[in-house]
Amino acid sequence: ANPLPPSPPSATRDAPMAPDNEKRKRYDRQLRLWGEHGQAAMEDCSVCLLNGTGAGTEALKNLVLPGIGSFTVVDGAVVTEADLGNNFFVEQRDLRTSRAACVTRLLQELNEHVSGAFVAEDIAQVLSSRPDFLHSFGLVIATQLPSRELCEVARICADRSIPLIALHVHGFFGYLRLALPEHVVVESHPAHAMLDLRVLAPPAELRSLVADRFASLAALPDAEFSHVPYVVLLLHAVEEWSAAHAGAHPSSYAQKKEVRALLETYRRPHLLSDTNIEEALAAANTALSRPEPSRALSSLLASARGRLSGLAAEVHAATARGEEAPAGQRTLLSFWLMAASLQAYVAGEGGGLLPASGALPDMTADTATYVQLQELYARQARADVAAVAAHAAHIASLESLPSDLAPLAELTRFCKNAPHLAVLRFRSVEEEYAADAPVAAELTRALAADDPSCAILYILLRASQAFAAQRGHAPGFADADVESDMPALRLCVAEQLKRLGLNGERPCPVSDDWVAEYCRWGGAETHNIASVLGGVAAQEAIKAVTRQYVPLNNTFLFNGSNGVTAVYEL
Repeated sequence: ANPLPPSPPSATRDAPMAPDNEKRKRYDRQLRLWGEHGQAAMEDCSVCLLNGTGAGTEALKNLVLPGIGSFTVVDGAVVTEADLGNNFFVEQRDLRTSRAACVTRLLQELNEHVSGAFVAEDIAQVLSSRPDFLHSFGLVIATQLPSRELCEVARICADRSIPLIALHVHGFFGYLRLALPEHVVVESHPAHAMLDLRVLAPPAELRSLVADRFASLAALPDAEFSHVPYVVLLLHAVEEWSAAHAGAHPSSYAQKKEVRALLETYRRPHLLSDTNIEEALAAANTALSRPEPSRALSSLLASARGRLSGLAAEVHAATARGEEAPAGQRTLLSFWLMAASLQAYVAGEGGGLLPASGALPDMTADTATYVQLQELYARQARADVAAVAAHAAHIASLESLPSDLAPLAELTRFCKNAPHLAVLRFRSVEEEYAADAPVAAELTRALAADDPSCAILYILLRASQAFAAQRGHAPGFADADVESDMPALRLCVAEQLKRLGLNGERPCPVSDDWVAEYCRWGGAETHNIASVLGGVAAQEAIKAVTRQYVPLNNTFLFNGSNGVTAVYEL
């Protein structure tokens, strides 16, 4: 039996995710961000929210609105006066009733296409009676959990390769911890993607087009010359430069400046418009690069075959035991199969180059010529994808893997986005909370920053968790206890500094003023901080679910008292 679950719809379809126009109109703006395959991944995901707090409901709101498949709220608390002041998803009439039921009811009103459910128990109770409760979810968001329960939830999620986002709001401080299984990103959406015009390695069809139609720029009439696409101008300038340099290609900035100088000589002073020359000059620095794998991508590709073989061995071992692999295993197998196939292509047919992206930017040209170029680049991209697909079929056969792990639509996206592939590996929450956690160096750097407040607040969060574990409440929870809780919190700070490997810091990075302020907050969850944190959490959740854009690794901290944020790898 095949231990892999069937290919999810999001992995194979590019067809509309829903037939009705009303739904497409509702999601129009986000479809422009992550596409219909990304939306399909959203609709296939089931989220579990642990505790319907202000931050938790804000995060879930921002997932329900864009159409997450379903959600379940697990919360044994009842609605209190504090909830009425910091949670928009409870009402006055809900006072002293199940918080899980209230927030589920109001969240469902936001989107009729999303189904919701609730369990009116604490997660510790649920797991004691149903240890496999979390196994069916595609994402877990845990809010305001004590450290012991958080570590237990994190362990289960890590064992089942379930993405986990932990949130904690304490006064004006917000904490977010992302713990994902091995996370692969194909569509990272870089802010400044490099042009792939193949100017330094033109395909045969492009060379033929230039030779047939643009062999002599000087012989072209003014009307035609002013509409020569800038890629053609660049090809001519590079050819001229290479002829004067023994066939070499321009690579340094100084050499590219010489190519730009050649482009300047193509100007016809009597022409009022030479937009194509300006476009060529603007594109010269980026277009005059060979589409080779970067050092980071080369390292990723070099490891691909070994990683694929290791995953395949795990799958075959699961088959022998009669077990089914986690759903995330298929995604990893697909990614590493395509990466191994890409490496084979680069080493073979590609001649050291990545597959053509097939994209052609806007440029000055007559319509017929632009369409001809567009089709030419698209044909080259399809040919390159076909070559990579042949490698994928061969490698899948060698590893005894299913033949549908690299469907054409996915492989096309993979090749198009190949320059910006990313693989992230996250330290587990258990490792972070272990006595020998390797976080001292990161925190030492953070404490030496111009504004170390986020690092100080992280230490105080850890100390307050230890305080709460000992005393059953947050420091300063009751107004009368603010002063008396300060010495105990200072002791917890000292213990945590030692545990974090920071006890050698002199003077102590956490001053008495910080301890007093943290106690004064009394563990209150303020809605403005919860709202910010919920928005960030939803953003990272969407990255995790769609596997698009690069998530933060791994801790986001927000000091709401001065608006400072920080990201640490803890």
